[in-house]
Amino acid sequence: MKLNHELVAKISAKAIEEGQKRGFNISCALVDESGRTVSVLRHADASWQTPEFALGKARLASAFKTSTGAMYARLQKDRPLYGTMLASYNARNDWMLAEGGAAIKLEAEAGENHGGVALGAIGISGCFPATIDQEIADGLVEWIRTQV
Repeated sequence: MKLNHELVAKISAKAIEEGQKRGFNISCALVDESGRTVSVLRHADASWQTPEFALGKARLASAFKTSTGAMYARLQKDRPLYGTMLASYNARNDWMLAEGGAAIKLEAEAGENHGGVALGAIGISGCFPATIDQEIADGLVEWIRTQV
């Protein structure tokens, strides 16, 4: 299963809608399981930097197949130098260690990989605090699971 253009368009539109419900104009980025850009959509009134931030969050979530919010919290508390090291790779990988990224994983079928099937990742940017970006990203992943 891959993120096809019809599903990507629905995800992007739903992301913008979810941001507006919370009073924010956001950007939404989607990457494939390898972290390659699939789509980036910026609300017309979102800040100019939000597409790049969303893409960086999505790429990091894809690389580690996890939520950037959980990773951010864990690294800030337990391993702050590891977070600094990740940031040092930014120029090469375009990662952003911040809340708002989530891996898109489907549950494993019987006999398949126990970690599930990774389709890619989503990144959201434009909310304050960034915990709202993460809420939107996590909610979208749950919604995506109902669509595939």
